[in-house]
Amino acid sequence: MNELEMKYHPYELKLSAPFETSKAKISTRRGFIISLKSKSGKIGIGDACPLPEFGSETYEEAEKQISNLKIELQVDVENFKNSLNYFLSDYNSFPSLKHGLEQALINLISNEKEVTVSQLFKLKLNAKINVNAAIGFLQPEEAAACALQFVKDGFKTLKVKLGRDNFEDDFNTVASIRKAIAEEIKIRIDANGKWSLQEATENLIRLQEFNIEYAEQPVNSLSDFNELKQRTKIPLAADESIGSIETADSFINSKAISFVILKPMMLGGLIPTLEIIELAEANNITPVITSSFESALGRVNAVIAASIVRCDIAHGLGVSQFFETDIFEDKYPVVNGKIKVF
Repeated sequence: MNELEMKYHPYELKLSAPFETSKAKISTRRGFIISLKSKSGKIGIGDACPLPEFGSETYEEAEKQISNLKIELQVDVENFKNSLNYFLSDYNSFPSLKHGLEQALINLISNEKEVTVSQLFKLKLNAKINVNAAIGFLQPEEAAACALQFVKDGFKTLKVKLGRDNFEDDFNTVASIRKAIAEEIKIRIDANGKWSLQEATENLIRLQEFNIEYAEQPVNSLSDFNELKQRTKIPLAADESIGSIETADSFINSKAISFVILKPMMLGGLIPTLEIIELAEANNITPVITSSFESALGRVNAVIAASIVRCDIAHGLGVSQFFETDIFEDKYPVVNGKIKVF
């Protein structure tokens, strides 16, 4: 399978309302759908959706690479992972493009072999996935009302974005949400690396009273994570710090974190994500799989990854409600805070 015809076309998804974090205000998402066709006529498609604020290349960098791309690939379909890893290593600096190429190639191989992706990888999938709801920067009263609606919709875990310029606004938002919802509803917080070590220490000590499941990316460096773990009772999770298998290995083996957040689009595809899940679980670190606000096609990889995680942790896959419309049908809609895989 070495003669492949490649086409790509750009897409844009609009959010119904901007989703604001300490790093960016997301109003639209732009990406590319990559299509590969083999000599036999089989087709595989993939999504490349850059999000540079969270660790990928820019849209322009991806477009420049993809416009000059020539696919000359020999794939041993019986040993496809090694073939793909070798070919895709040229795109390690372009994780979203690598994700799109990998997804298109995997789908093409699956279609050639007439198997599903999970069958191709010999994965045992969980029947259902728990999903968290996400709350961006809102006023405390708005955030509380939003949280209450999410709980009514069946979500049992809420992820709250923090990292405003004035921490009192963060504190009041979490306090307002916790007051509005039952104690058994889990709250996880995400500062997107906004805080210094000292700020994170002081802020997490104050937030401990709200029974926080974990604090995601409160600081940035591994040394700060290691130090912060000694200063807070709130478990820590790394997200933007995890850009590759190598960085994941450093964080996991340091035991500085209790959770590792994995975005297939930011990691370069399904294969590296599955490898990090295996590494994390072997070291008693809980993997949490999240979307990068990509299309429904791109989110399929995240669903597959989340469905092999052994515990019933909630994953960050509930983003479809933020879009006005999508370019693909959502094969895995969130219903009552869960995704039914099969």
